[in-house]
Amino acid sequence: MSASWLQRKRKGELLDLAREANVPDAEGLLKDDLVEALQNHLGANESTYGKQPSFSEFYRRGSPVKRERSSPTDALVATKPARRRTIVKAADSEEPTPEKALVTRTPRTVSRVPSRISQVDIPASPAQLAEVADQSFQAAKTKASELWDKTRIEEFVELARENASSVVFIQLAILTIEGIGLEWNTLKSIWAFDIPAVPALSLNTHNVYLPDLQLLLTSDFWAPATLWSLTSWVLPLLVSYFFNLTLRSNTRHKSSTRQYTIDPLTFNIVRAVLAYSAYHIPTTNPGVVGNPGPVAGSTPGWGPFAEGTVRTVRENVPGEYAGLQIASFIGVLLSIYDAALKK
Repeated sequence: MSASWLQRKRKGELLDLAREANVPDAEGLLKDDLVEALQNHLGANESTYGKQPSFSEFYRRGSPVKRERSSPTDALVATKPARRRTIVKAADSEEPTPEKALVTRTPRTVSRVPSRISQVDIPASPAQLAEVADQSFQAAKTKASELWDKTRIEEFVELARENASSVVFIQLAILTIEGIGLEWNTLKSIWAFDIPAVPALSLNTHNVYLPDLQLLLTSDFWAPATLWSLTSWVLPLLVSYFFNLTLRSNTRHKSSTRQYTIDPLTFNIVRAVLAYSAYHIPTTNPGVVGNPGPVAGSTPGWGPFAEGTVRTVRENVPGEYAGLQIASFIGVLLSIYDAALKK
């Protein structure tokens, strides 16, 4: 019989048949209810599912609808479902107690749990857990790499490193430090305003000082700035442009990587000589003045610049006179090292 064919199926197979036959609300039915629903649905739609291979066995064994239609008397009897006949017979017997009903329903309820658990994708072993964790880590690593590439930080770092690894950049950095230090010390700070106290935050009154920009209109600012510019980069640039030793050393191999428009070695040598001639403090022989130890002589001006201007530059440049000579010495060493690497 077709009902026995459905009864021999497992619930998972019945669910597959119910999905294929589009039986509504099949997931929540028990096996007996599912068999009954499939039997009624397939019997009512024989013209739709009769030719499908999945249900050929059901119709070959004979659908209940065909048997019901063969006998009018059987059709009258079939109007009463078999499950209801069982309930009517059970009414004559002893009424089941709540304890018995609970016992009879418990196995069916428990039998539904494994089918639900099988639908949840949970790793069943430590190896699978480790594999899932590794896949999650790789996915997060890939996403982080994509975000990092979009920032283009590595490109900026490489560009800054490439430009900073040169004699020209180091020389510009030294000149920038000297110029900023000189202007910072030359422009005196004056009181601008006060920040009021905030008792709730335990903050006291704070005085704010800003550079006196009025000095930009006087010679007290421009005279030291002009003297430092002439001795630190204007005259050295002019001399090193005409006395460029890299041009002579590059006559056989015309390579732009070995040639500078301004010779860095000549630039730093001229810079050191000019710093010595302008900012060096001469000393007097102690035998002349009659006092032990060297005695500082007078500090005259340098060319058209007065003694006060020379003193301002010497005392306000970072490292003072020694700082100027150390910067020139570093430039000479870097120039020689760079020339040796390019040979």
